Amino acid sequence: MDTALALGAPYAAPALAFTGEPAQTEDIVWWIVFVGFAYAVALAWATWCRKNGGSAEISLTWTGFKVVCRS
Repeated sequence: MDTALALGAPYAAPALAFTGEPAQTEDIVWWIVFVGFAYAVALAWATWCRKNGGSAEISLTWTGFKVVCRS
């Protein structure tokens, strides 16, 4: 029994090329950087409060991080 596999043209793997532009990756990165910086400032303020004998409390609100320093 003879078998044959016939291909019209040699197989070529599909090319993986992205020709468009990524959507909004830059905005997301800057948003993460901004929130991280704001949190770092809140932590610095809380550290200063505790170093001076207070009790700091950090909360996240719609307008940003809120640090309450109670003596």
